[in-house]
Amino acid sequence: MPLVACEHLTYFYPGAAAPALQAVELAVNPGEFLLVLGGSGSGKSTLLRFLAGLAPDFSGGRVCGRVLLGGRDMAGIRRRELARRIGFVFQDPGRSLLFRDLEAEVAFGLENAGLPPAEIRRRVAETISALGLSEYRGVPLPELSGGLRQKVTLAAALALRPDLLLLDEPTAELDPVAAVDFLHVLKDLNADFGLTVVLAEQRADRCLPLADRVVVLEAGRIAWQGPPRALARWAWP
Repeated sequence: MPLVACEHLTYFYPGAAAPALQAVELAVNPGEFLLVLGGSGSGKSTLLRFLAGLAPDFSGGRVCGRVLLGGRDMAGIRRRELARRIGFVFQDPGRSLLFRDLEAEVAFGLENAGLPPAEIRRRVAETISALGLSEYRGVPLPELSGGLRQKVTLAAALALRPDLLLLDEPTAELDPVAAVDFLHVLKDLNADFGLTVVLAEQRADRCLPLADRVVVLEAGRIAWQGPPRALARWAWP
């Protein structure tokens, strides 16, 4: 059974004449690393928001079709369960951070989930250590580099032990070295722990080696999907 799936998903933003997503059929399997490619306005961010259960609740608009999580319609799953099972990392780490302190940032989602204080402290310590952030305890988050701030947002998402991790162009604000380092962390999490990853990016070059499968979006439709090695044959027949 797919971990998450879209069934004939079509979506119009409020007042829009054209759909942002058109008849999207997509299944993401447990443990898969899925790369979603597409230019600006192709529907990548909108698709990820549906996979996270954020749309259409926070955006309004018209929807046809549905999204399933573990075979259950997301519309019937409580917000707290979705937040626990699905992690989301956005493009701009500066806008995602809520606190100046590393441990407070990583603990925030756990506190909202109602975990006991001892469990929160344990998970915060484990996650910070696993991502190599221990030496930055006590350093104000705004003083960290973009790559490190993005690792902090990743730590906050991973502390909840999600089944699914969604990332919307997480390397867009990073320099090339930090971007490659961040992507390698994602692949390690996927390979070592079986974390299901859906990564949306505009640039294919540095992401293709990480992916099990690629989906290309154009004008809200899936224009192509298949293994990374076959993408070039489709793009340049």
